[in-house]
Amino acid sequence: MSVTTLCGTNRYEIWRELNSRTKQFLDANHNPAGIERLNALDLDNDKAGEVLAQIGAPSLFAPVKLLIIHSLSDNSDLSQKFIDWLEAHPKDKQEGMEVIIFEPNLDGRSKLYKELKAKSDFKEFYPLKDFMLWHWLDEYVRNNGGSISKEAGPYLISLVGNNQQRLATEVDKLLAYNLEISKSTIDALVEPGIDSNTFDLAAAAFARSDRSKALRLYEEQRYLGVEPLLIIGSLAWQLHLLALIKTARQNSSADEIAQDSGFNSWSVSKAMQLAESISYQDLVVAIDKLALIDSKSKSARAYNIDDALKHYLLSI
Repeated sequence: MSVTTLCGTNRYEIWRELNSRTKQFLDANHNPAGIERLNALDLDNDKAGEVLAQIGAPSLFAPVKLLIIHSLSDNSDLSQKFIDWLEAHPKDKQEGMEVIIFEPNLDGRSKLYKELKAKSDFKEFYPLKDFMLWHWLDEYVRNNGGSISKEAGPYLISLVGNNQQRLATEVDKLLAYNLEISKSTIDALVEPGIDSNTFDLAAAAFARSDRSKALRLYEEQRYLGVEPLLIIGSLAWQLHLLALIKTARQNSSADEIAQDSGFNSWSVSKAMQLAESISYQDLVVAIDKLALIDSKSKSARAYNIDDALKHYLLSI
């Protein structure tokens, strides 16, 4: 038997790995009844004990079994029981069924994380960065019978972000329209993510020549149901990127900054143009003002965050 842990912030890759392992089990054993899925949130203390008793026990209908446990960390009793089971069954003495611990939200500071990392086949998935993300996107497009240009790929990532699930969904939509993905088809069919929209919002505010555009873009986001706290988070992301650019080594290229920081090259290149029009001091003031709005929105009662953000866009 083996115990495998699938965790991390890249949910797309976690699900893909889980589906791949499930398919491998079915291909090898040809018995769907051998797969059991349990959500730890649905298990009481008695049931938690039964689950552990099943591990290693043979089954009349499925001599080989795959047990998939979701959200183990959300059930403290089962978590502790499983830790105790791992301590009593080191890797070389684990017998019985195959177990997969499916944990997208596993806290790296927890005892469960440390025990699973030490005593299971531990696989942690992180969001893909820059070249790796572009390579995955290009491969995904080709595997689905299409093609995407070197210009259109990074452009699509800049609009959607590094969420592979959303990228896959957008690519499926684009391929249904045309197997050759171009920048023009992306502009026609893809709705920019909030980070892309707030970049335009920040650019309009820092340009200072068209304050009305910044307010219009803000109102559009609010009309679409984007909450002020999400706008604050996205603006903070943009300011963080601008700060990295302003403090980067002299004459650093967009690719070099992207490689050092983990940001997308296209986003860095776009932000570099905006950074040229902002002084370092103005950037510091903008960061401090946004931090103050964020703090007051969480602590001050009856604080009008909409008015505060509008004033912010007119004053930076």
